Amino acid sequence: MKFLTVKRFLLVALLSLIYIPGLPLIPHPPLEKVAAASFTLYGKAIGGWGFTPSTIRNPGPDLVVTTGESVTLTLFSGDSSAAIPHQFCVDYDIPPDYVLNGCDTPQEVATRSPFFNSASPVTYTFTASSIPGNYTYFCTVHTTDMQGKFVVSSPHDVAVTGLTTSRNFAYNSVVSNPVQVNVTASNLGGSSETFFVSAKANSTLIGNQSITLIAGGTTKVSFNWTTLGLVRGNYLLTAQATKVTGETNTANNSFLSSGSFNVKFRGDVSGDCKVDIVDLSTVGGTFGKALGQTGYNAAADLNNDAITNIVDLVVVAGNFGQGC
Repeated sequence: MKFLTVKRFLLVALLSLIYIPGLPLIPHPPLEKVAAASFTLYGKAIGGWGFTPSTIRNPGPDLVVTTGESVTLTLFSGDSSAAIPHQFCVDYDIPPDYVLNGCDTPQEVATRSPFFNSASPVTYTFTASSIPGNYTYFCTVHTTDMQGKFVVSSPHDVAVTGLTTSRNFAYNSVVSNPVQVNVTASNLGGSSETFFVSAKANSTLIGNQSITLIAGGTTKVSFNWTTLGLVRGNYLLTAQATKVTGETNTANNSFLSSGSFNVKFRGDVSGDCKVDIVDLSTVGGTFGKALGQTGYNAAADLNNDAITNIVDLVVVAGNFGQGC
């Protein structure tokens, strides 16, 4: 009796065609973050510069920033007398020329601090050069006796810029080919970087891989995701790039898909939480259709082998009448 019932269902299925389009995973754009550097310096006539009064020397400590970075300086005088003034400035000439006290271009003038002394420290902010290089900072009053290296380096910035899947659904407890998860990783900085790229479904790791990208490079990292053991429900997919040394903009290291990955009840092709004639009709209507052919329906390809065949039909028939 059961065999005759299934046979009738199959005859009806061959006359039916139901197409269920997949829902795309929509990328969530990364947030942006403005980088900033902050230093506290003590300056002393003849002595030089230091991060503390006890570490003052000439040349002073290296100040390392990245191109275009916002730089905030808090400046104190290490001299006992308030009659000794100081003024911080960056000379972007290589070698430094100290023309007009080293501030002879608008860009250099922008780095010049207000005068400060032992009675009046100052705090001010300027923007670092957009051109990498080893430059010189100095006191405009005590030019050669108070110098240091102002290093403008290329930024370190890795990012995840894309996340896609070969399909956005699976069936629980159905043996199937893995779903391919593709993560696009980019090196937006100015130096070659080695870092890890990973993908997760909710909190469960899908895959993790180390990659090396040259400055400006982009690559696709693919993971094969076995979905057999997943329980029914919706999963949020995320991708992550680990922070590299010197990186300040980490907001774009993560990528979140705003669409979910749906794990459906086994055999429930239509997604209505029950396995019935609609599901049998869908599989029967696309029977023999392969990926790329007109009429192929991914939802009817339950085991993800790029063709709808007897294997898919057996899954639906074997779960007929069951539901969530």
